[in-house]
Amino acid sequence: MSLDENLGKEASWPDAWSALYDQIDVDRQPHISFYSALVGRKTTSILDLGCGTGSITVKIAQSMAPGGRVTGVDLAPKMIEIAQQRAPEHEWLLGDICDPKVEGQFDLIVIMFHTLQMLLEDRQLHQAFSSISALLAPEGRFAFDIYQPNEAWLAAVDPAPVVAREYTDASGERIEVLESNGEYSRQSKILSGEWRLRHKQTGRMLALEPIVQRVRQFYPSDIEAAAAQSGMTIYARFGELDLSPLTAKSKRQVYICKKA
Repeated sequence: MSLDENLGKEASWPDAWSALYDQIDVDRQPHISFYSALVGRKTTSILDLGCGTGSITVKIAQSMAPGGRVTGVDLAPKMIEIAQQRAPEHEWLLGDICDPKVEGQFDLIVIMFHTLQMLLEDRQLHQAFSSISALLAPEGRFAFDIYQPNEAWLAAVDPAPVVAREYTDASGERIEVLESNGEYSRQSKILSGEWRLRHKQTGRMLALEPIVQRVRQFYPSDIEAAAAQSGMTIYARFGELDLSPLTAKSKRQVYICKKA
């Protein structure tokens, strides 16, 4: 996953990795529970930016009354293809979360799984928030989750690969996802790294190009500034999807915004 070629957009998974996304991904239930709880009686439209294969989008939509509008936007063509196959009754669009080409306004807009951190520059974050503010209905809500920067961990980034997760492929073989962190720039607040796949039993690497990742670290002050500039206000924030308070030790930052 490289942002070097197109700094105006968030990262897009290559087709080969996109086809494996649903196998590789972690337990989605905490995200499903949190975002589904934001669907109220008056929610008639949902926009999922960075929707991936639509697996969570569809689950959230089940909490909404029948007949509502559900739209997912992602930059990866294969992800959108899989989402369309999963739920053809919904609207799935190729697009950039900085400037999604959708019409109308939405009661609930979500960005999950630290997708916002794929935006490397402040101007990108502010552009995304401005676009979202324009798409948000007057009483609508915008919710997202990102990781909270861990200064101690970032200062001691270890490039040695670690097994980040495992999954079982179509043949029943266990596959390890190896994560290697390259370096962290305090100036740009960007952490670089990559993912590779390895057969667990044999240790043989899969013939798949690694995903190169660059992830921006956003502090609460960065989010507060972007929200204020876009005409939104933060009315709830948590340190985890289970609604735990946000503290200096929290792993995540979870926000709910609305129009000011």
